[in-house]
Amino acid sequence: MLRFNKISALQIFQVLQFGTAILIGILLVKAGLPTALVSVYEALMFIASLFCFFWVAGGQNALLQLFAKLDEATQKRAIFNVFLLFSVAGLLAGSLLFIFQKPVGQYLTNFEQLPLLNLLALFLILNSPSFLLQIFYLLLKKYKQLVRFGVVSFGLQLVLVVLPIFLHFSLRETMFGLLVWAFVKLVWCLVVVYRHADWTIDPVFLKKYLLLAWPLLLFAAIGKGSEYVSGLAVTTLFEDEKAFAIFRYGARELPIAVLMVGALATALIPELAENQSLGLERIKSNTRRLSHWLFPISMASMLAAPFLFPFFFNQDFKASAQIFNIFTLLLASRILLPQVVTMGAGKNKILILSALAELVVLVLLSFWWGSSFGLLGVAWAAVVAFMVDRVLLIWYNWRVLKIHPSSYVDWKIWIGYNLLLIATFLISTKL
Repeated sequence: MLRFNKISALQIFQVLQFGTAILIGILLVKAGLPTALVSVYEALMFIASLFCFFWVAGGQNALLQLFAKLDEATQKRAIFNVFLLFSVAGLLAGSLLFIFQKPVGQYLTNFEQLPLLNLLALFLILNSPSFLLQIFYLLLKKYKQLVRFGVVSFGLQLVLVVLPIFLHFSLRETMFGLLVWAFVKLVWCLVVVYRHADWTIDPVFLKKYLLLAWPLLLFAAIGKGSEYVSGLAVTTLFEDEKAFAIFRYGARELPIAVLMVGALATALIPELAENQSLGLERIKSNTRRLSHWLFPISMASMLAAPFLFPFFFNQDFKASAQIFNIFTLLLASRILLPQVVTMGAGKNKILILSALAELVVLVLLSFWWGSSFGLLGVAWAAVVAFMVDRVLLIWYNWRVLKIHPSSYVDWKIWIGYNLLLIATFLISTKL
């Protein structure tokens, strides 16, 4: 019988999530969808994420920090109250997108007219509350249910998005499939809330939660928003509609690295909040163990990418391999987890300043290097900016919180593997 813990269950869930996104892209191309229409689909998903990523990430992290410190009765009320907040936020996000769909299509993408934004707005409303499902399962220690939800949910998404194209329908039918998927998840979320929550509005909890959440929302809006600057730079600098899909398919990093490290960070936030010394050692040991196989896999993927992208997609996406290999270098900074240490200490406001510095660097470099070096310049800007954020947080933890970097980073492992990663990247440029 398979057994899961909070880290492995969340890692599997996120592998399923990102793996499905990549598989959808491959299958849409293989189904014969023209590259220009693949760009339309990617632009729609980009806008959907743009309208909700910051409050979803901030709200999730606030609940992760606060939940373990609540008594059992308040925890039950917290589940309902946060679900209610996410439902209202999703309604507002969807309504704003519906009202401003014309300027959104004109100014946030390089399309003269982006279709289906009305359906995308409804998708936002239905889908937003279910962003809490994996967090609820994690906090309730329902790890097996979390994995089961991931398998069913993303399997259903894959079928409902790709099948209409294989059956020679249009993207409109694909969007209807996404609406069905979002509705199923909403019902699932309602069942979990019904079973585990006290359906009582708790003003005391809401005040505490919102006070904790607002700096995390700003951190996500600035820090996570940096990931969207690259996409906006591409839509601004490059007139070719295919450029957006080519960049998006390359600018994904190695999915398993993002997922494993991201899940580890999410799972360790409440642990750092409860026991700092134990949490620091857990960061160090887990990142060391991840490094031993994430770096070799990343190096292998760099060497394979120039051959695999044209094979799985088509010749239009050959340039995506170069972008992918540059983004793979993000593993150097992603494997460092100073933000988890900072959040565990409850110092959320410094995260905003660090993320703001990252954003400024990214905006300046994206448009400068993008103008000078094309899509590859935009990719390099992301690598440099992300490292700026990590360096600033490591410095803060060391100098202000008096937490030495060596207490949560194995520097010998980190330096050794990154030298090998850079060498492999240089070899890949010759393939």
